[in-house]
Amino acid sequence: MNQRKCKTKSLWRKYQNITFEARQHPVYHCFAILTAFNPRSIVLTHSDNVKRNIALEKHLIMLTDAWMPISCRSLDRCWTEPSFAVDLPYKQAFELAAMFEQNAIYWVENNRLYLVPVLLKGIETQNLGKWSTFFYT
Repeated sequence: MNQRKCKTKSLWRKYQNITFEARQHPVYHCFAILTAFNPRSIVLTHSDNVKRNIALEKHLIMLTDAWMPISCRSLDRCWTEPSFAVDLPYKQAFELAAMFEQNAIYWVENNRLYLVPVLLKGIETQNLGKWSTFFYT
């Protein structure tokens, strides 16, 4: 297996070992979890990431009033990315993630959490399980 494939699979596994936290449960029937932090998983400065997330927030304000802040965290809490739970059509959420150079998005529908590749090639959408087991208030 070439080095690029190994890196992609390792990254994909990391994306699966997450939790989400917000002040309240998102009330949307189905929604995306989007961020603009660390495009293509290239770690940027906190300042640059905040600027990118502000730009994403401005796009969300133009597209919908159905969004809320949510934090995405690794299980060991060593890594956190401020994100947004957004009630947008799947295609629109996917395109917005691509515009902000995100490798993947999380999609929640019927209380199921899906990990959806955006820029990563050769990876299939994965059903991670019940949304309620990943979300904390």
